[in-house]
Amino acid sequence: MTQATLFVCSLCRFSRKEPTQNGLSGGEHLIQQLQAELQAKNLESTIQLQPVRCMAACSDACNVTLTAGEKITFVLSGLSPTESAPDLATFCQQYAAASEGKVPYKERPDIIRESTAFVLPPFPVPSTLPQTI
Repeated sequence: MTQATLFVCSLCRFSRKEPTQNGLSGGEHLIQQLQAELQAKNLESTIQLQPVRCMAACSDACNVTLTAGEKITFVLSGLSPTESAPDLATFCQQYAAASEGKVPYKERPDIIRESTAFVLPPFPVPSTLPQTI
């Protein structure tokens, strides 16, 4: 499996009307849930969970980006901070095992299909960037 990075916005709210619960933002809650799910699936060495301070949609439910070198990148938006961690961890496992990150659409968990905002081409790795003179 290829190592991937899952960026999770730590400032996302639970909802527009409810920014926090028990002192945690929706993003912080999702990060805690994901840590447990990734550990339960033995994915800690395969998926690097990386909290970020902002993904420019703080007033909405959770936003994440899943990426790996030479694989497509998924940007997901509107994930439930309380319900999406198990399916997101499953998708991370599928992504890490898939060639070029291309998890067949029908095999993705429903919540992933519904929350996919963007699929981006693989980012160039430094050794493949054009040389300037």
